[in-house]
Amino acid sequence: MKKKFFVIFLFSVTLCFWANVHAAEKIKPLFDDRVWKLGWSQNEKGAVYEEYVLDGEVVENWSELVTIQFFPGLNKNVSLDTFISLQKKAMFAEYPLMKWESLYESEDERIWKWTIPGEKNQAGESEIARLKRTDEGFHIWHYAIKKSPLPPEKAKVWLEKLKAIEVSKI
Repeated sequence: MKKKFFVIFLFSVTLCFWANVHAAEKIKPLFDDRVWKLGWSQNEKGAVYEEYVLDGEVVENWSELVTIQFFPGLNKNVSLDTFISLQKKAMFAEYPLMKWESLYESEDERIWKWTIPGEKNQAGESEIARLKRTDEGFHIWHYAIKKSPLPPEKAKVWLEKLKAIEVSKI
């Protein structure tokens, strides 16, 4: 009897787990009233990356892009300032004409934007991003547009959207 109960229990837990995973895979974040689709995702060693593009576009050729990242456990051995400093250094190495501006800092959060001027065969690009440290790790949300500088109305709208995102435990 105990064995039968254990098998039923294990089956129920597994079924609930897969139902939740399936439900989680069906969730589409709502960014605005336009149609966005998941263009690329990766789950590598627990780190999660998702890139959303407007309907009709692909991640290799986008006009606007929303990126969601989660790095579990990074909060345990890397400070926010170190993370931002390394990212900034890598970006400046690749794009020396980039302009970077910190918009907000708190104990557990950073918001910044950057812009890269367009060149001969490449459109300018701008991004606004928010980094949030939680007990589980680092969460980062990015909005990018192939325009330089970031249009002020887009910056204002997306800053509010990024600030409104809340991380909740499941």
